[in-house]
Amino acid sequence: MTYFWFFSLFIIIELIYLKIARKVGFMDLPNHRSSHLQPTIRGGGVIFPIALFLCYFSSAHHLHLLLISILLLAVISLIDDKYSLTSKLRFAMHLIASLLLIIQLELPLLNWMLPIILFVFVGGLNAFNFMDGINGITALYSIVTLLTLYVANTQFPFIEANYIIFPLLSVLAFSFFNVRKRALCFAGDVGSICIAGIILFLLFRLVIHTQNYFYLLILLVYALDSGATILRRKCSGENIFKPHRKHLYQQLVHKKKLNHLQVSFLFATVQLFVNIFVLFEKNIYWIIFLFLLVLISYIFAF
Repeated sequence: MTYFWFFSLFIIIELIYLKIARKVGFMDLPNHRSSHLQPTIRGGGVIFPIALFLCYFSSAHHLHLLLISILLLAVISLIDDKYSLTSKLRFAMHLIASLLLIIQLELPLLNWMLPIILFVFVGGLNAFNFMDGINGITALYSIVTLLTLYVANTQFPFIEANYIIFPLLSVLAFSFFNVRKRALCFAGDVGSICIAGIILFLLFRLVIHTQNYFYLLILLVYALDSGATILRRKCSGENIFKPHRKHLYQQLVHKKKLNHLQVSFLFATVQLFVNIFVLFEKNIYWIIFLFLLVLISYIFAF
């Protein structure tokens, strides 16, 4: 089956899901911290773990723990989308899934390194979830990231290409329903967390293969907004686990009055420029300069 037919299959699965979700009332209702005004179907990102599932059985190399980890995240996140599970249960499942991903990576970890890597994975899963608050941002940012990983894989093959292409096709299919002024569906926790798990696994596999830590800048924009927001709220004495509108993308929508797609394209475009430098610029000083430029721009954006 060609990639076109897989892409078409993802579109069909999404249409079926939307019909079922609408019937059972699987909706995201606006609240005081929402960036949308109308009830919208959530969980449209369910096609991301489905894409990995199909990839697993169509690929020559079976990454068993990767599939188990993403399916675990999908199940717990889909339940959470519907019933709002406790933070302790979510954290425990994220921890288990992250540990499975790390084992799959076959990292030669020292004892003191494991908590650090676990923190990065669990934090990364939640960062993607926190950033999934406006139309298009998860889809566009994931497209840029997966395309970057695909290009890197052509330069330094670190994984079978299907493990990048299938998730990318599913995100492109999801984009038809989400990257619009009034989204037909949101990714939901099942989408944002599962695509985060896939991307984090691919990124760390690339870093391990190349021993080039500058590739971590492929997630610079999300890491900067999530990390800086948590730090700023912590310094202000706020409860960092409570809902809020303090992320830069939220500030740009609610205070600067930019529309969702403008902000989503802005974030994706900035990350794209960073990624181009990381992929093709061999002078590390230019990469460091670009990092500082993005950092300073972020600070003054407020």
